[in-house]
Amino acid sequence: MRRAPLALTASTAALLLLVGCTTSSEGDPAVDPGATAEPTAPETLSLEPPECLIGEWTITQEELQVFYDSVRDATDGAVTFVVEGDTGLSFTEADFAYTPDLTLTITTPATAGVATLSGSIAGGYTADTTTVTTANETVDVAYDYIVDGVAQDASVIFGNAVLGAPINGGDYECTPAGPLISFDNGFGRVPVQLVPLR
Repeated sequence: MRRAPLALTASTAALLLLVGCTTSSEGDPAVDPGATAEPTAPETLSLEPPECLIGEWTITQEELQVFYDSVRDATDGAVTFVVEGDTGLSFTEADFAYTPDLTLTITTPATAGVATLSGSIAGGYTADTTTVTTANETVDVAYDYIVDGVAQDASVIFGNAVLGAPINGGDYECTPAGPLISFDNGFGRVPVQLVPLR
């Protein structure tokens, strides 16, 4: 499941293809049939805080699985999650938007169900060289949790994941892959790697 793209331009995700060509005997340019398109390296990401936060980012399904596995570990396996979908996170100089678009298969000792979470949590933020602080969050998230065909109260499962963005108060660092931000999982902080939106 993919999220809807945000309106911001993802210049850091640009990937240019160069097509090799040669000149024919008549002097007209012609494509060399033996040449292949070679991608250039992605535009270099900033490694300077807080500028490295600015852009459109993806939290991949694999990275989300690691995050939710940390909840499993914190509950000694009492609740497990299987994640399908990616999540978006974007920053301008003053605002952020966290855009989950997930399906979670949630298993506890007593129940097994499927939850969906989509929409956005957006607002202002400030960042020093190590920490992100959000403010004035607007929550526009749709979620449900179905167990044996019956809707349940998903806020019991999701808690602050529904009511607020998990980045608030998180430490971060700039890496060549993208920002690495510690997310709140309800039990502590877990580092989550952001990569450029493609």
